Amino acid sequence: MSAQPAGQGGAASLNPIRLGYFAFFLGLGVYLPYFSPYLIEQGFAPDTVGAMLAMVMAAKLIAPPLLGWVVDHSGRVVVWLIAAAVVSGLLAAGLGLLGGLEAGLLGWMVLLVLFGFFWQPLLSQLDVAALRLTGPAPERYPALRAWGSIGFIVASVGLGALIDRIGLDAVPWLMAVALIALAVVLFRVPEPGVPRETGALPVSIRARLKEPAMIGFFAGSFLINLAHGVYYAFFSVHLADLGYSATAIGLLWALGVVAEIVLFFLLPGLRNRFAPLFLLLVAIGLMALRWLLIGYQADVFGWLLFAQLLHAASFGMTHAVGIWVIDHQFPGRAHARGQAILSAASYGGGAALGLYLAGLLWGRVEPGTAFAAMTVASLLAFALMLVSRRVVRWSPGEREAG
Repeated sequence: MSAQPAGQGGAASLNPIRLGYFAFFLGLGVYLPYFSPYLIEQGFAPDTVGAMLAMVMAAKLIAPPLLGWVVDHSGRVVVWLIAAAVVSGLLAAGLGLLGGLEAGLLGWMVLLVLFGFFWQPLLSQLDVAALRLTGPAPERYPALRAWGSIGFIVASVGLGALIDRIGLDAVPWLMAVALIALAVVLFRVPEPGVPRETGALPVSIRARLKEPAMIGFFAGSFLINLAHGVYYAFFSVHLADLGYSATAIGLLWALGVVAEIVLFFLLPGLRNRFAPLFLLLVAIGLMALRWLLIGYQADVFGWLLFAQLLHAASFGMTHAVGIWVIDHQFPGRAHARGQAILSAASYGGGAALGLYLAGLLWGRVEPGTAFAAMTVASLLAFALMLVSRRVVRWSPGEREAG
């Protein structure tokens, strides 16, 4: 792997990153729709499944910041991505072996925590590599990230049909194959250089994290991901209870990701026309509506289709704007750690608590009530982003340390 200065990534050097996103989300497209049904098939109760999924996500509290620190101090991101992909792939295969051994809950928890520790940092550091390769043109990021959405669709539709035929026992093995493929693809990614500081002085991460508006932004990001808890844990179970087949469920997951892909290609234009704060608030408002539709109207196919189209807002828009905010607020050698802190605070802590609460809610209250609780979390996130608007709002095209 040859080092390459940030911002010098041409079309050829970006192709492996596209394939990297594709491979990572191929595994995620198996995990999200089918891993909770797989755990239920292993005999675990819904509240236990929620706790198990939360353990995988909770690893994001520690692992991404740790890997971000290593990347920032070593100046290398690709080599660490390869190592994490290989280990997480082997651990996913271990989950497949564990299912055959009928291991106890403790064994599952230990392996899930280890898997999460190596798996969870991958996306934030893939984002770091992509942003370093695109350099001063971060608007190219959504088109790269769209390849991840394509991988997710291939998994949730094509592999969903395969799982229908061969059974849920294939789930961890398919995840393992996708992660090993990611490691292989990453060998072709050039090692990008570390971007220069854009301000007069290096950013102090500790000082930036003490700013009230920044704290509010991270808290809002935490709630955005908490609000996805019931969806990620029990959307597939909810639809199966309503009579949808595994193939239909995979297609519905894929529909949301198709909408996300369209959004990613529209985002550069939207970024140039609208303030990030406006885009974020619209996305959160649509997210709140989405949970109500899934909770109370999932048996009406038209409303369910519309709710899945809103995935473009609830995940796609909130994710892209969050990446842009951190790229804006944590430049230079704070870059990898900034993205890792966002990953830990939102996709780690928020998602872990959301999954745990989902396990507590599911089976104790009606599905509509469980999803309505996620709407409440969405509205709280809306309020936090509004009061923290200083770190989210800047002029289109502006690129400074903030």
